[in-house]
Amino acid sequence: MGEGFIMSKGQLWKQRFFYGATDMAGNLIWQIVGLYLLFYYTTVVGISPAFVGTLFFVVRIIDAFDGVVYGFLIDHTHSKYGKARPYFLWFGIPLGILTMLLFFNPSFGGNRAFQLAWISLVYTLFSLVYSGANTPITAILPSLTKDPDERTNLASARMVMTNIGTAVIGAISLPMVAKLGGKNAEKGWMIWGIFIGFAIIVLFLSSFANLREKDDIVDEDADAPEIKGHLSVKESLKGAVKNKPWVALSISFILLQTFWVIRMQTAVYYLTYVYRRADLVGAFNGLVIVAVAGNLSVPFLSKIMKHRNVMILSMVTFGIGEIIMSFKSIPLLFAGNVIALVAMGAAFSIAFVMIADTVEYSRSELHIDEPGILSSVPMVGAKLGMGFGGLVSGWLLSWGGFQATAKIQGAKALTAISTSFVWLPIILALLIVGILYLFYKLDEDEITSAKAAKESSKKLDNENV
Repeated sequence: MGEGFIMSKGQLWKQRFFYGATDMAGNLIWQIVGLYLLFYYTTVVGISPAFVGTLFFVVRIIDAFDGVVYGFLIDHTHSKYGKARPYFLWFGIPLGILTMLLFFNPSFGGNRAFQLAWISLVYTLFSLVYSGANTPITAILPSLTKDPDERTNLASARMVMTNIGTAVIGAISLPMVAKLGGKNAEKGWMIWGIFIGFAIIVLFLSSFANLREKDDIVDEDADAPEIKGHLSVKESLKGAVKNKPWVALSISFILLQTFWVIRMQTAVYYLTYVYRRADLVGAFNGLVIVAVAGNLSVPFLSKIMKHRNVMILSMVTFGIGEIIMSFKSIPLLFAGNVIALVAMGAAFSIAFVMIADTVEYSRSELHIDEPGILSSVPMVGAKLGMGFGGLVSGWLLSWGGFQATAKIQGAKALTAISTSFVWLPIILALLIVGILYLFYKLDEDEITSAKAAKESSKKLDNENV
């Protein structure tokens, strides 16, 4: 699809919807994994928190950088469907099937070793395939449009769809498990996993069928330095390291995902044991729908401040929300959660825009075209974040003497839960603020202005010929 093709308003909204549907698909299971998998393994299947936390960490280390591998493969993919788009077809179905298997845990005749081996194998395969389906979501963004404002709209649409899916999952998962399984929670989770897996397959295949990559995103200016593409692994990584804004953003994204995973995994513990209100878990997690307000604020905020400052504002606001939740009051708990979730909605939306900014910076300033590698940041961050987050959550629970069968936990366990849910996320959010303030120097306005000036110059040259 060439530059001469102008999309109608209806086509723009269609593209936004199906681009958002890709991340909704991935986040249906990612949110269940983040919100409930630790709880499911420890309280339903009966696995020790230390084993589960270690499993999460080891698998994250094993596949932490598979996003980079997939990014490299995307950069070197040349199919009739495009570079990133075919991965929705190739990995959507396997991801749906592995989602179903994630909550299918046979007892193997009471052989605990076999059961642990099965859980470890399925979780590892799920993680590897998840990267293959989700890395192209960010990689395809720079190829959907060259308009920076439309990229912001697409990123916001992505997060709106994601948060709608997340809100539904957070609110109805436990009630659906109870309804589907009755008193048999393991059966309920297995049936619910089948529903989620099927939905993932439908969403990915629908997005594959309706999205189209544009083939003219990289400017072809005879007077400009040659843009390097089709790089070797060594050249790709070397080019990425030269991109200083990308390095700062990568570290920040890992920290962002780490504290978000810690918070998600311990929310159910916080309400169940600190507040002793397990009945509020669904409503509390369902509030994630308010993150849509944060998503929708990004196009406006990005017009009045730099993208970096939108992220910094989001982190500070998130910290305020977390502090409010530290007071033991149900109204303050929900009010603080709303503030924190709106802030995170804005944070994730602007983060994906900032990644696209670093891709454009690489093309315009470094003359290197590697959107796959650079766009692998969210997947690497998500994997490392879940690894570190799962490790910290599991180990803190073990350190606190958490007992899965006890309805009332000891003071040390409650301290571990509160630390994981409130204070660690605040510390890591403030660390992100410092990193971006000191090291993220990319000025998207200068890049956009320079690009517009070059296009205007080219237009004048053509008119004078």
